[in-house]
Amino acid sequence: MEKKFEHIDTAEFTGFACVEVKDIKGFVHLAEANGQKFIFRAGIAGSENNAQEFYFPVQQVIYRIKADGFLLVEDYYNSVAKKFPDATDYYEALKNGYDNYEEFKHSKNSGSNGSKELFDSARAANFVKGYDLFVKKYEKYKSGKHTSALPDDIDSPVKLYEYAGSKGFKAWHEFEKAYDAGYPDAALFSEASSKGFNNADEFFDAAGKGFAYPTEYADAKKMLIGSKKEWDDYNYLKAGNYKNMGYDEHHLLRLFRDCSNGTKFTLTGLRQLLTADQEKYKRSFSGSEVKVLPVWYTQKISTDEKLDEFMTKSTEVANMGTYDAAKKSFEIFRLNRTRVYIDASNVAHNSGGNAKSIPYFKNLRMVVEELVNSWKFTHITLIADASLRHKAKDTHELDRIKKMADYIESPAKRSADEFLLELIHRDKCIIISNDTFSDWQRNDYWIKKNIDSLRVTFMIKDNHVFLQGIDRHAKGNDN
Repeated sequence: MEKKFEHIDTAEFTGFACVEVKDIKGFVHLAEANGQKFIFRAGIAGSENNAQEFYFPVQQVIYRIKADGFLLVEDYYNSVAKKFPDATDYYEALKNGYDNYEEFKHSKNSGSNGSKELFDSARAANFVKGYDLFVKKYEKYKSGKHTSALPDDIDSPVKLYEYAGSKGFKAWHEFEKAYDAGYPDAALFSEASSKGFNNADEFFDAAGKGFAYPTEYADAKKMLIGSKKEWDDYNYLKAGNYKNMGYDEHHLLRLFRDCSNGTKFTLTGLRQLLTADQEKYKRSFSGSEVKVLPVWYTQKISTDEKLDEFMTKSTEVANMGTYDAAKKSFEIFRLNRTRVYIDASNVAHNSGGNAKSIPYFKNLRMVVEELVNSWKFTHITLIADASLRHKAKDTHELDRIKKMADYIESPAKRSADEFLLELIHRDKCIIISNDTFSDWQRNDYWIKKNIDSLRVTFMIKDNHVFLQGIDRHAKGNDN
């Protein structure tokens, strides 16, 4: 209400009939209706701060109302309109720049001593408008798993603004969104939101289990996987399992990759190899001390009979080694792609094993040159019996050969074939020969199983060397 009246202080009045008005709005209405411009103010002389009542005369009647501590009628009117409980709060509010009681009350309750600047900051950040909604949601926030530390004395927008600020929030909508999702501070809310987490329960549960992203966490949860370590274990064993093998089958194959070439296992040894490594995948459930393999770890070779069948029939096993079903033994076999052995006698004779043909070291030299120059082999060894040098007609070629490759004669009383096959078995490398070694295949399971894949046949014609299938074995070729 704008100032409409001029106030005149009086000491006392007598001789008039009096009407005491209870309502300031009614008092002002009467004064305006009677065209009053002056309002008399009674109280202790010389002290405006002790006004006792306001009044005005109309003819022989005095209309009056108790001042209740107000200095002006307009102040009294405005105080009631803006719901101030008394003059003390009204004038204190005016002093601090507030024009309504609700704002002043919130500021006063905040402990800010009525600071208008602080209240304006809270209002600018929408905490004044949001405060009533906060009150409605308070019990929900207080009962939240991660927001329960919310103080009990947030009884004003300013206190809410100050508390939110201490948690890193700059505006009400940020605070509300975070607390609705269960996050207790802005930093956690920002981090979780940037990674795609929708609520704090999932974020904290995921973080506690080592997951950084909600997609991994959600997928792991569907698989009943309880930690990031287990998730990584699952993905490690899942990788490359395109044929949907049991995880124990695929697990065993992966273990073979870490074994040294030529390592041998009995069937019992294979079981021990797998069982020992399965320990790191086991975990306990429901607080039990007993650890078991997780649900996702499907097993198809849990018995020795099934393990034997897998080792016998699996093409993946055959690609990694040789399993002798009769002896129930397995040997890791990975082809050495840099080393090659030459059946010197067979190549020198340039035959399928016809010992009556005349041997030539020239044939050996041409094969070595082909391996070095065309196929880039760096470790070439020729295995010959001692009699070869005495049968060949061009022994001068031997010096040229020895500059390009190793030339070794089999030990005394051992055939060159026996010595050669032993070296091939040891080094897992190819052999250049037209000999099928059929006699040796009947007595040695490993030779029978692998000789055809290791042997490269040759043909020497018109000073040209042809190595059948050598491209499959050359260094860097994994076909």
